[in-house]
Amino acid sequence: MSFDNNITDIISDKDIKQYQERGFWISPKIVNDNQISKLRSAFEKIFRGDYDAEHYGNLPANDYDFNSSDIRQYINGWWVNNTIRNIMYTPVIGYIGARLMQSSETRVWHDQILWKPGAENEGENFSGGNVGWHQDYAHWQCSNTSNMCSVWIALQDMKMSNGPMRFVVGSNNWGLREDAYTFGEKDLDNLKEKYTELGKPWIEEPVLLKAGEASFHHALTFHGSSQNMSSKPRLSYIVHMMPKGCGLKSGWNQFHGNSTFLGPNAKEGSIYEGEFFPRLWPVEQR
Repeated sequence: MSFDNNITDIISDKDIKQYQERGFWISPKIVNDNQISKLRSAFEKIFRGDYDAEHYGNLPANDYDFNSSDIRQYINGWWVNNTIRNIMYTPVIGYIGARLMQSSETRVWHDQILWKPGAENEGENFSGGNVGWHQDYAHWQCSNTSNMCSVWIALQDMKMSNGPMRFVVGSNNWGLREDAYTFGEKDLDNLKEKYTELGKPWIEEPVLLKAGEASFHHALTFHGSSQNMSSKPRLSYIVHMMPKGCGLKSGWNQFHGNSTFLGPNAKEGSIYEGEFFPRLWPVEQR
């Protein structure tokens, strides 16, 4: 199933209200089986260091131990792989992002490919595949708005056994915890204790998607995941998006490399736009 055409009916005002209240929204299948197969092959290419272009991403693939069960992460996969770039530009992604951010425009903040190897033989106490409870915006404080949105696309059916992403319901309305840049921390219980808001329930909801389905979440929504205890890797493709007019918040440049792409004359409020931050919606002629 594809939403390249007639996409305006995919998300309703009720869905947007749910996103605002709960911090996330689950979409129907937006990537078809053929695209899933191509994406899985593209992930394998990237983690072999086989690139389609002489660009650079972040966290080079050849830094990973392929015998390890630790999670593998690559940022800006769209720079180095044509398949990933084509999927990122799928109109439905940018359209949903614009609707959820209540913006007339959607631009790419960056993308991310995640490969969580199976940890079946590591035992129940293995934590190398954990993704710590975190808020995306805590990592992105060089942006002057937290009204940012991420789409997380499953490339296989998600079950409790393979470490699905989990959201904390309503945590998008708790405000920013400036130190919640804790993606790489492994102790989920300790982070839960640290970030539970006084008097507010910590309600975790696992996202058990079918292959090709996606979740969209707000940049202040706490989320994380545990280890993949299955025998097969868990793959996901993420596009982080920003609304029209998103600009630099100076003083936080150390939190993210995106501020460097604004060039040497960037100042407070400089807009993230241009070739490093392409527009997804409305669709541009390419």
